[in-house]
Formats: sequence, structure tokens, C-alpha cells
Amino acid sequence: MTAGDLARALARLRWDPAQDPAAPVDPAAFRDAMWAMELWRRWFRATITGVEHLRAVEGALLVSNHGALGLDLPALIKVIYDATHRPLRSLGDRVIFRTPGVRAAARAIGIVEGEPEATVRLLRHGELVLVYPGGAAEAVCAPEDRYKLMWDGHYGFVRTALRAQVPIVPVAGIGVDETLVQVLSRARVRQSVVGRLVEARLGDKYVPPVFMGAGFFPLPVPVRYLVGAPIDLASPPEAARDQRVVEAAHARVKAATEALITEGLRERAREGERAGGGLGLRARIAALVER
Repeated sequence: MTAGDLARALARLRWDPAQDPAAPVDPAAFRDAMWAMELWRRWFRATITGVEHLRAVEGALLVSNHGALGLDLPALIKVIYDATHRPLRSLGDRVIFRTPGVRAAARAIGIVEGEPEATVRLLRHGELVLVYPGGAAEAVCAPEDRYKLMWDGHYGFVRTALRAQVPIVPVAGIGVDETLVQVLSRARVRQSVVGRLVEARLGDKYVPPVFMGAGFFPLPVPVRYLVGAPIDLASPPEAARDQRVVEAAHARVKAATEALITEGLRERAREGERAGGGLGLRARIAALVER
């Protein structure tokens, strides 16, 4: 990529506040971001299994466990695009879209602000949409809570799928919680001046722990994604207002996602990935600094 190419790419990434969140991905901006997503995919040596389930659906709501700060997301978008030739529209937190530079890059790779009406429109248009029901709680969780789904009380994704009349596809990300090592807990950060400032400006859930990676980058641990079979909620749109239906679907989807996570972790253990490569380095660092 030449300097001119980079300048044109950056120009395309300029964020228009009036842009429709449900608008299609800008093909030129997406192509320009492809090289960065490919670097991220190679950094994590990301792989995916079960992608045939995505080829079998039109619009679908993908749900997954949230990795540390969500740093693996560009790799996930890339492996799904390589396998299906479809962009993955991930729902992003409001903080992303209030951060200049970050919001422009997010829009370039198809991330949209998590607004229910826009999400329903995307799904009805046949898009693949990704949501992390655990949100910030999982993204900044304590080491002992890795790979635990913090979805209790989070029913919005089920209501959205019901309204749009699309299946929910469970996805497990393995390795995503090891891309960073936690140096200081959220509890300790919350007691600091910075922690109190973040809490006052954004809310307690946005108070992060202090992480350490490989310099300015996350640790190059192997990341794999497991895609499960689509879950047909088999209820009409008005069922989105029926709490019993919503809770039953929520439990079903959560159980399916937990089963995929368990399967992925067992596969990783069997293959001995923890004893070598980036994950081995990460384990040694964690043993020294995580508390």
C-alpha cells in the first residue's frame, strides 16, 4: 500500500454522523481495511470450524462470548468473510462511536452501534449480525471468570431475533480471553483517580482492569472459533413481548454457547496448545503478574 493508497483509505473512513447504522458496508472502505484484518488473523493464527452453518442461513444473529477488550474481533470478521464472502456486522458499544478514530475504523469493518431498530433492519435485510450479550462485563472480567457467560438478565438479543424472525447462531471464541494478561484488577483501578473519573463519566461497568500484552499489541495466542447449528426460535414476532418465551429461548441459546465453549476448551487441552507457542508464553507471564 502506497502513501496515496493510505490517504484515500483514510478519506473513506471518515465518519458521517448522519450515516444510517443499517446501511450496507462501504465496499471500498471494507477492502481498504482487509489488509489490517488479515494481519490480525495471522497474528492470532485464527481458524474457524462449523462455518457451514453460516452458509445455510440468510439473516442470522450470531452470539458469542466476549474476549478481553474484544481485540480479536477483526480476526473473526476476516475468517467469516474468507469462508462465506459475507461481511459480519458486529454490534459495538456506544463508547466506540464516541471515540474519534476508533469509530471510523469500526465502521470500515462493518461494526454498527447496538441500536435495536437498526439491528432488526439489518437482520431483515439478510445480514449476519454479531452481538456479545455479556458486553463490557465479559470484556473486562477477572481472570477467574474467563469463558463464563455473563448473560443473566440480558434478553435484548432474543427479542431482536424474534422481531426479525431470524435464527440465532451460537459461536464460541477460544483463546480470546488470553490475548491480554491482567496486571491490576478492576477493584484496584476503581480506587484510583483514573478509575473514579471513568466511573463518573461512563459508568462503573466501563472501569477496566490494567492489561498487559506484547508491547502495543495483544499476545499472539492461537484463536479458534466454533460455530454451532442455527437455533430456530419457532415463535412469531409478537413473542418478543412474552417474557416466558424470551427466557426459555435465552436459556436454550446460552446452554448451546456454553456447550461450544466447553468443547473448544477441551479440544485445546487435548492438543496441548497451552504448552507451546504464544499461549505458553502467555501462561508464563500470567503466572508472574496476575492476581
